[in-house]
Amino acid sequence: MVSIFRIIDKYVIWFFILIFFWLKYIPFVDKNKIKKSPKKILVIRLWALWSSLLTFPMIKQVKEHYWKWVQYELLASTRNIWVYKNQWYFKNMFNIFSIKDLLKLIISFKKYDIVIDTEEYFKISAFMSMRLGKINVWFNNIPLRWLAYNIWIKYNDEQHSVLTCLDLIKAIWIDYKIPEWLEPLKYTEKDTKQVDEFLKELNYSKLICMHTGLAETAKERAWPKNKWVELIQKVVDKDKEVKIVLSGTKWEYDSVQDIFISLPRKYHNNVINICWIFSLFWLAYLLEKCDLMVSNDTGPMHLSATMWTKTIWLFWPELPRKFGPYPLTKNVGLYKGRWEAYIKVHLWIWEKDTEYSVDKISVEDVLKTIDF
Repeated sequence: MVSIFRIIDKYVIWFFILIFFWLKYIPFVDKNKIKKSPKKILVIRLWALWSSLLTFPMIKQVKEHYWKWVQYELLASTRNIWVYKNQWYFKNMFNIFSIKDLLKLIISFKKYDIVIDTEEYFKISAFMSMRLGKINVWFNNIPLRWLAYNIWIKYNDEQHSVLTCLDLIKAIWIDYKIPEWLEPLKYTEKDTKQVDEFLKELNYSKLICMHTGLAETAKERAWPKNKWVELIQKVVDKDKEVKIVLSGTKWEYDSVQDIFISLPRKYHNNVINICWIFSLFWLAYLLEKCDLMVSNDTGPMHLSATMWTKTIWLFWPELPRKFGPYPLTKNVGLYKGRWEAYIKVHLWIWEKDTEYSVDKISVEDVLKTIDF
């Protein structure tokens, strides 16, 4: 379904935008009146489970601005809707892959006073926001797609994604404050009990989480297995009482277990493979209990930063200034390469700097950033 969705989005939806862009002018509205007293606001975030966490500060500040009278709703997908499950933001959440939810939206022409579209490149969100919102807000970076919006703002590629997302509400006249931290992911009391039971079995001086896996589309961003093995050994050699948990999904279990097996047996008591054991919310609470997270350039790094845990991220080819663990002043993004943006998701550009790679980051580089 995901691959079909991507093909339709890339090759079909632009045609619908070109034909129906005039829908953004219906009905004719007083933008100043709507921005002063909207009744319904829709936020669209269809993709990227982990970077959905970076939308939290923007949503929070919109709610604080229009606190008393506005009904907030979300349009997401099966991949990321769970990120918002326990947050206090939305009255209703719709899944674009749910036929029931999709039918509700199809009959909801201009239901929302304001639609805030946070998707950098998917065109389906442009078409939906044009159809659902009296005012719809996005960036102006992709030719043709911007035709779908009646308010847009320049995409700033020189700042962190958290601030770029916040720029969207500047377009609806909200002066945002730069957040000191990300808004934590909420978990339940049941989640804490499960993790506390797990932690009771461990005796440790410090608890470190390492995420050695990656999404299926980003294998080239993986720090080499031999370096993970060496890093674990050197960390344990410095502190015999440290415990290291290796996080990951069920698809990452084999590669993570391969790292575990590659360790000399004397290190096995200090390392636990929790792939496929911890849910998103269990992992959030566990990270809150951790002293440190070390991760490849992948989503759980954002979750760690969201839980206010010191995070070390191993970068390539993306730049830390755009997608590093926020706030960059409290966390560490290690990067060896040209300080140029090769990946520009807002322009659908996915180039790579082939002269460098994540392999350039040494074990010593990482060790220098770890406090013992």
